[in-house]
Amino acid sequence: MLLALPYRRFLLPILFFLAFAPVNAQVIRSYESLDRDVGEEGYVTLGFTFDAKSGNTEYTDLDLAGALGYRGERHWIRLYPSYDIRRSGGDTKEHARSVHLRHSFFFTPRTRSFAFVQLQADESLDVTRRFLVGGGLRRSLVLLEGGNGIDLGLGVMHESERIETGEEESVMRGTNVLVVNGTAGPVALTFTGFFQPLLVDWGDHRVSASGSAAVPLGGGWALTVAFLWRRDSRPPAAVEKNDAGLTVGLRFAVK
Repeated sequence: MLLALPYRRFLLPILFFLAFAPVNAQVIRSYESLDRDVGEEGYVTLGFTFDAKSGNTEYTDLDLAGALGYRGERHWIRLYPSYDIRRSGGDTKEHARSVHLRHSFFFTPRTRSFAFVQLQADESLDVTRRFLVGGGLRRSLVLLEGGNGIDLGLGVMHESERIETGEEESVMRGTNVLVVNGTAGPVALTFTGFFQPLLVDWGDHRVSASGSAAVPLGGGWALTVAFLWRRDSRPPAAVEKNDAGLTVGLRFAVK
């Protein structure tokens, strides 16, 4: 079980982040791995990856994500801030930041609601601002010990999006998720799949699949390896439909 934390210690930096940071992020981003093995009470989890290359091509990429949450017998609320920056040749090329607030109510150990609000953007995908609000139900199809199992979530969300050309769109989309948690010895494995179709035209959809493995290092630290694939059936003109990547990083949990 995770212990209650002195929240004032973490609240001021997070409020500063929310108030003064421009909001950018990946269009579909999963935070499932940050909530693995949280137990009850309050918790803080941090995850980050760093990538750098020199020579003919020089760049650095830093991605930070966190979870600040409290899980009780019935209610579970968590806040996920994230930040990504890529620099090349000494200049900042792209930013990505997001803020996601989520609440769940447990009707039974297997069934819970989810409601969320999210603000984000992603310069690499030409999305300058994207606002989401939605909710639905999530059911544990398979529930095993240690938080392992298979979950399916079905819901709807309102999406308001503005791209760099100035075009704006407000639509209703489905927000459907499949989560598989497992272990291989001490290694925690997480797979997350999203399907977000336009309710009136399923040909306009976004899909993503991500898998991660977390190897415990001791002292609350874990080495993480993650793969992400995502597809936007109708992206902005200058953006490819498919995007994929492999990252290696660290995760730290305050327990």
